[in-house]
Order: sequence, then structure tokens, then C-alpha cells
Amino acid sequence: MQEVWFAVQGSLRDRLGSQNFEIWIEPIRLAPTTGTSMRLLLPNRYFRDWVKENFGEAITEEFHQVLGTPVPVDFLIEDREGGGGELEEAAGSEEVHASAETMEEASQRSARRSAPIPGVAVDKTFRNFIVGSCNQFAHATSLAVADDPGANYNPLFIYGGTGLGKTHLMHAIGNSMRERDERLNVVYVTAEQFTNDLIESLRYRRMHEFRDRYRKLPDMLLIDDVQFLGGKDATQEELFHTFEDLHKRGKQIVFTADVLPREIKMLEPRLRTRFESGMLADTQPPDVETMVAILRQKAEDMGLEITPDLAQWICTRLRGNVRELEGALNRLKASCRLHGVKPDLDAARKHLVGILPEAPAAPSVAEIVHIVASFYNLKPADLHGARRLKQVVRPRHVAMYLIRAHTELSFPDIGRAFGNRDHATVQHACKKIRSLMIKDADLRNVIETLERMLQR
Repeated sequence: MQEVWFAVQGSLRDRLGSQNFEIWIEPIRLAPTTGTSMRLLLPNRYFRDWVKENFGEAITEEFHQVLGTPVPVDFLIEDREGGGGELEEAAGSEEVHASAETMEEASQRSARRSAPIPGVAVDKTFRNFIVGSCNQFAHATSLAVADDPGANYNPLFIYGGTGLGKTHLMHAIGNSMRERDERLNVVYVTAEQFTNDLIESLRYRRMHEFRDRYRKLPDMLLIDDVQFLGGKDATQEELFHTFEDLHKRGKQIVFTADVLPREIKMLEPRLRTRFESGMLADTQPPDVETMVAILRQKAEDMGLEITPDLAQWICTRLRGNVRELEGALNRLKASCRLHGVKPDLDAARKHLVGILPEAPAAPSVAEIVHIVASFYNLKPADLHGARRLKQVVRPRHVAMYLIRAHTELSFPDIGRAFGNRDHATVQHACKKIRSLMIKDADLRNVIETLERMLQR
């Protein structure tokens, strides 16, 4: 059956794109079949849940295509001890065990589990983290760390610009650990707080307490914004020995920074090599689509109804900065409540105009056509022409989609710009591109690349 799985993998690579394939599909193994179903082994629980939710249908369809008949697919968690797996449905055994607990024991266990980790925001979880191509790898590695701390990617070093979700992922790892096992001790601290704790401990001769907190107690140590350690020799010295002690005992360590370790100024080489010894995962500025998804998620969490045109209006002005987006939503919510109006586009233009930059000038039809044609190694005349060759039709549809998204032109106006085509033709082209982008990762990457080119 391995030949079948290889064929399915080949189809999935084409369907999902190389990046999705390498992150999510390549680590999956096919288990020996014991019946009529196909049994797939996935590295951990979070990995399995993500694959099932996002790619389960595609995997099942590709098995159907290769085998010529529908076949159920079981997604199992790989058993590292015996190489087998356990079905998701088996998780119900915890409920049976829980029923044997006394009410008092269950209450105490629940209280421990719900107790927040100092410094960690309880609302920052994997469930409300919006995943896009900009942060997919960082999200995947964070999931792996949360599921099997100390074994996968130790240390994990997440880096990227401000407001891109690094701290959210770090908090999500901590919250996930607390949910899984309340007995595990998770310590979260910023680099500044770590430094201040060290200074206080030295001043009042309490270094044994400092070392107990950061070396003996943690099962997982999370340190945020380590770029601020540059030039702090004593702090770097203490962090180096803390790292060595925890790492030697298999305790998970996670760092975040705005830059790569080698770009942190005045960082000791031995500490830099420790930062780089595990997994480096970057977060990039999100594209407009991902920003809209993030905005809608945060608005929902705040109980704020956001219309599609308002979401687009805000996100085109706050390209790539999620933290500023939260500030804009808070300002909008407060202003609308104060003035008794609904959060619509008119209200946003009135109350957010002072804190949001102006939208970039919209590109012209000629600019969009030129950029799309150049990207596909065509001439603008090819897109305007009547030829229906395969290598021309897709770029033409992409150009129509981008013109519709970035200009105020109607479908008939766009049709006239492409050789007096019927408005229904343009409408069909835009709808087709939107539909294909949902399941074709390579096309999504192309659209995102062209979007960035249009923003320059």
C-alpha cells in the first residue's frame, strides 16, 4: 500500500502547494492496514487535529482518486514507543478514569488546571490564533512543542517584527501545557523581567531563590523579547547557565525576539549558538486576507460586528501590524458606544481617521495588467487579446480579479478594459479565482506575491 500513499502524496503536493505539503503532509506515515480503512500516523495530537480539520477532506478525496473507490481514512497519533497509534475516539478513557475520582479531588484538579500562569494571557490560545502563510511554520512548530515539550525543537526560537503574533504563540504554548497537565510548572517571563529579577536577587543576596525559580522549578521556560539582553553581560551569563541546566534535564525552552540570534547586538557567541541549536521559526507580516481574518476573529472576541467593507477598509491601512489592529478595534468600539452608533464604515471614517494612515493610492488598470503580464512572462496585449490559450486564460482571470479587488471599476467596466468582454465573463473569472484560492495553495501564493508587488 506504500505505492498508493506515494501516489496520494504526489497529488497532495500539487493540490496543497509545496509549503503546506512539506510542513503538514510529509511527516505523515502510512500504518499497516488492518481492515478496509487507510490508517495514517501523525506525530502528535495538535498536528493530527490541524491536518484533519484543514486537509482531511483533500486526503480522503485523493485516496478515492488513486484507489478508484471511496475508502475511510483514520487519523492516528503515532506511538513513539511501539510505532503504532491510537484512534482519536480512544480519548474517552479519560472520562471513565475521571468518574472514579471523588468530588473533592476533581474540584482540586479543575482548580489547578484553571489557575492562570503568571504573565500569560488566558485568552491567547491556539484556537484563536489565525494561521496564514505568514506564520504557518511558526504555528506548526509551536504546536509540536506544546504537544511533546523537551522532545520537539528544544529550544524553539520564534522571531519576527513587532505585532506579528510571537507572544500570542508563546502564550498559547503555555496555556496548552496547563490544559494538558496541570502538574507541569510553566514559567513565563520577559527578558527585562528576567534581568530585573537577577538584579534584585544580587542586591538582596537571594540568588538561591532566583536559581530555584528559573532552574529547579520549570518544566518549561518561556522568555519573551530576548533581543533586549544585548550588552547585559551578567544577565547573559546567568541565562547561559540556566539554559544549560534546563536543557540537560530535557526541559523545554522557548524564546522570542524581533530579530535572528545573530542579529542581536552584543550577544555572547556561546548564548547565540544555544539560541540557534534548536528550531528557528519566523513570523512575517500577514497579507490583507489574513489580516481580515485576524480582525474578524478579534472583533468576534470583543462582541463587535464588523462588515466586510469595514474590515477591508481597516486592514488596507494597517498592513501587517496586528497590535495596531487591536488598538483600532478598541478605539472603534469605545467611540461607537459613546456616540450610540453602529460600527460601520461611516463611523470608522469619522472616529479612526486620526489614528489610521491613509490608504495607499489604488493602482491603475494598466499597472495591474503590466505587473500580472510580467509575472507570467507575457505581454499586456496577450491579456487584452481574444486568445484562449491555457497559458493566457489563467493570468487574464488573475488580472481581472486583482482589478476588481483594487479599483472601483464595475464588472462591465473591467469587461470593456479587456476587449469589450461581457460583464458575466468578468464576474465568472473573479468567482473562479476566489474559489480556486481556497484549495490551491500555489495560486494563493501567486496572488499574495502580486498583491505585495502592487503595494510597492
